[in-house]
Amino acid sequence: MEEVQSPCISVCQYDSKGVCFGCRRTRDEAGNWSRYTNEERAKIIKEISLRRNVEGEEPMVFLR
Repeated sequence: MEEVQSPCISVCQYDSKGVCFGCRRTRDEAGNWSRYTNEERAKIIKEISLRRNVEGEEPMVFLR
């Protein structure tokens, strides 16, 4: 099996329940990604496809 890659898209902002607006992983999942087995990563990838962020919350926009 090919190594499951991180779903990170470099947004890295979290809602009030700790779910990333970019990749939908939790803080723990994102922080521990390198420690997970390929099977654990594949399971997380399946789970994040069902996750939604808290309704009404949006990532902060940083203007330059």
